[in-house]
Amino acid sequence: LRIDRHIVLLPGADAEAAAVLAELEQPFTTSQARRALDTTRRVAVPLLEYLDRHGRTERLDGTLRRCREPR
Repeated sequence: LRIDRHIVLLPGADAEAAAVLAELEQPFTTSQARRALDTTRRVAVPLLEYLDRHGRTERLDGTLRRCREPR
């Protein structure tokens, strides 16, 4: 699963990440997501942007995101 030019994850990593993020208190920060996903900021930011583009999360403002309801 290519989430950006430099980061490739295992297939299904997006669904797994979305499930982990859904367990966080909503809305959440990038830092909270990074810790919950046990990854670096270098991976967390592009992953969150990927999840935003694919409708699994949405950015609320400059610092907060929330998980979207499953379709």
